[in-house]
Amino acid sequence: MRTRSVLPVLAGLTVGMLVPVPAFADGVAVVPGDAQGYYGTPSIDLGAVAGGKPSSPEDPGSAESGGAGGGVPGPPLGLSWSSPGGGVPEWFSVLPEFRFPDFTEPAARSPGVLAGQAAEELRLPLPVPRHSPDLRLPDGRAATVVGEHTWFWTEPAGWHPVQRRVQAGPVWAEVTATPRTLSLAPGTGQPAASCAGPGTPYDRSFGLHAASPDCDVVFTHSSAHRPGEQVQARWAITWQVSWRGFDGTAPTGGILPPMTSRADADLAVAEAQALTTG
Repeated sequence: MRTRSVLPVLAGLTVGMLVPVPAFADGVAVVPGDAQGYYGTPSIDLGAVAGGKPSSPEDPGSAESGGAGGGVPGPPLGLSWSSPGGGVPEWFSVLPEFRFPDFTEPAARSPGVLAGQAAEELRLPLPVPRHSPDLRLPDGRAATVVGEHTWFWTEPAGWHPVQRRVQAGPVWAEVTATPRTLSLAPGTGQPAASCAGPGTPYDRSFGLHAASPDCDVVFTHSSAHRPGEQVQARWAITWQVSWRGFDGTAPTGGILPPMTSRADADLAVAEAQALTTG
């Protein structure tokens, strides 16, 4: 009786590729355990490629000596088709060229990829808009004054580094975002003002018309003819972003693009009227 050999397969699998179902010359096929073929445990189909059927305890195969059905010859070396407890036939284990792909481990990712993921998962504190003068108009709107030094700042409690770490096996990356500058876009069309740090809260000890030592803007136009007679001012924190990590063999790290967190506030810009008498 002529014996047909089993060809080795699955050499050179690469991560991320959709691998076609490999087939042996004798009709044996390795089938991934899930639809995508990434994570499930593979199974083995012992049926013939054409015209045959898998063997089973009820239907052990064709009348051909050692056959498994459909004219497929028996296993080599006189071993059995069956395996203890089911699963992979024992004769597969004696083929040194054959190796099952490992679908259980996720594809290795670089520290740089993990750093990008960590940056996306960062939750940056938003600025808390604060300003002085902080007036209240009769209708309750917050207001500042045209031509006056308007101090702006944010709550110092939110001015601190934020970190996020992502790990995949021995590979990991940790991203750190550090607040650097605070800016205020007045909403009047004039340029934004910026400063290092969270700004300085106003205190009367500085005087009535003093400029802020760091975060200061002067509104040049009132909001009288704007919708709602107010502007939408925007406070923004710019964050410097860096990362460090480990690629499985050595430390690594780098710099990522800056990030920004923003908060808007409606603000009326009023004109102060002075009355003088002679």
